[in-house]
Amino acid sequence: MLKRVFLLLTGCIISAVALGQSLHSGVVYENKTRVVLQNIRVENLGNNKVVITDKTGAFTIGGKAGELLVFSGAFYKPDTVLLTGNKPLEIFLTPQHNMLNEVNVTATEAIHAGSFAAPEFHNQTVVYHRDKLGNYDGGLTFRLRYFKKDEKKRKQQQDFLINQDQQDQIVKVFNADNIAKYLPLKGKDMDDFLVLYTPSAKTYFSADFNLVFYLDTSYKAFLKIPADQRNTQLDQ
Repeated sequence: MLKRVFLLLTGCIISAVALGQSLHSGVVYENKTRVVLQNIRVENLGNNKVVITDKTGAFTIGGKAGELLVFSGAFYKPDTVLLTGNKPLEIFLTPQHNMLNEVNVTATEAIHAGSFAAPEFHNQTVVYHRDKLGNYDGGLTFRLRYFKKDEKKRKQQQDFLINQDQQDQIVKVFNADNIAKYLPLKGKDMDDFLVLYTPSAKTYFSADFNLVFYLDTSYKAFLKIPADQRNTQLDQ
């Protein structure tokens, strides 16, 4: 009899614990671009459970209301989320800046063996950076081939490279294939929308820029413009 009572009590306790726990799922994205992030570590500080996001950025982890989830991964700033319900979570991680150990920009050093044109840096000449002993230390050195004598022009060249890189990042988001995931536009309507509402680098890289809010606001404004007047808007 006592054994049965013990088993009954044990079952009740396990059931109570189980009721407090539930599965929480979600998707981890890169902030602004909404690119899904694979291999992000998700840890529940309340029960020490750890999972890793899959190739679609998705994860599922056990937990209960009031527990904290910590999201971390290489090249991204960690973030925490408080569990409050069972709705699917959308987590946005911000990339870490200065990913390279060290990047030196110089216009006076001679180009030597081991240098190469880096397409990801707009074909500027690049060599692996060395420490004082001559060993590779993981960084890169840019060899600017233009404006070597004029410091002001060299600064203009650097600003140009930064602007080009920013424009490349914007185009990766504001293109027909990607915007079609958010808005029901196609053909000429899509072309007109992209010309009218692709943001400037100043707008896109501002601290308070939110892609979903920006698209929603822009789309509502776009719908108010009669189709036969959009060319007039483009010329303004």
